Amino acid sequence: MSSRKKKSFSFKRGNVKTFVFFLVFTSLLWLFIQFSKNYTKEVEVGIRYTNLPADKIFNENSDQTLRMTLNGNGFRLLNHDWKKPLLEFNVEDAVSNNENQYFFYVDKESSLLKSKLDFKGRVLAIQKDTVKLNLDANLEKKVPIVIEEDVQYAIGYGSDKGLVVTPDSVIVSGPSQIIDTIQNVGTESLSLEGLNIDYNTELDIDTEKLPSNISVVPQKVAAHIVVSKFTEGSQKIPITLNNVPEGIEIKIFPKEISVVYRVGLDRYNEINERDFRIVADYAKASEESAFLTLELTDRPLSIHDVRLQEKQVQFVVLK
Repeated sequence: MSSRKKKSFSFKRGNVKTFVFFLVFTSLLWLFIQFSKNYTKEVEVGIRYTNLPADKIFNENSDQTLRMTLNGNGFRLLNHDWKKPLLEFNVEDAVSNNENQYFFYVDKESSLLKSKLDFKGRVLAIQKDTVKLNLDANLEKKVPIVIEEDVQYAIGYGSDKGLVVTPDSVIVSGPSQIIDTIQNVGTESLSLEGLNIDYNTELDIDTEKLPSNISVVPQKVAAHIVVSKFTEGSQKIPITLNNVPEGIEIKIFPKEISVVYRVGLDRYNEINERDFRIVADYAKASEESAFLTLELTDRPLSIHDVRLQEKQVQFVVLK
């Protein structure tokens, strides 16, 4: 009884294998027959231009695709389904050119065209028989770097020069009409809090805000901050009175004003009153007011958070 069951199971399994074999064989045979037939199909062919002049740059308004109607067996057309066909045109082979425009003739009967397409069938039709390449003058320009920064120092600390980048400018290159509009480039933003030691890093140039056909060199810049201890300082500065008409004597009260500022400890003793100039301009006086506005016109570059203890000075006209 057991032997009969084994024979029956073996027989059924053999039938399944045979069925699967013939199913696969007939399917492959059917596919071979179908792909051996001729078909007509419209395809989109990509275009690439080579040997562009060194002082020129590709213009996106050039012809970049070309539609064609191909006829051939399924095997030949299948290759163009797997990857997009590509035509290359050498600028030196242009049939004509007009300054920044180059033209190339496309002949559907040409064996060279089939060779470029790697296609053994027939090219029945082409969207157009001439393709156009537009080029722009490639311009280079040096522009400054602008940094988006938010640097907060720890209490009692600061920096004479703040954030310094090296280099402080980059070279941008691309179509002249776009380069002419670029005045500066930015970097990635930098945010620091409680800074009390020297800081060094690299910042990426922010190219996302630039058109894709613009290149930037370099694409990274070094950034550093020299941090030092800061203290508060002050100087009493005499007020300079400007634009007083002849024959008029002006008296001001007070005659000197204190300037308060923050400065690094290592520069504290370098600062003196001769580094400052406070001006009161009589030409800006108002008939309704007995006060002149004070303006700090000169100050050392190494001081920060500068403020005048008084913003105005009272005056009296003596004739």
